[in-house]
Amino acid sequence: MPVKIAKLNGGGYRVSTPHGVKARNTSLDKAKHLRNLLNAVEHGWKPSGKKGKKLAKPRY
Repeated sequence: MPVKIAKLNGGGYRVSTPHGVKARNTSLDKAKHLRNLLNAVEHGWKPSGKKGKKLAKPRY
């Protein structure tokens, strides 16, 4: 599902997919975050409500 980010005349951004508009008049940073979230959901990510696991530092 391709996510499109379009710049609006008022200075905001619109995030849309073939299924409809997901955000209107948002900031570019939030639009990019939403694009990543929609891509993750499409590829099988399910929200658990927990924070992500931090990667352990390699021990040498």
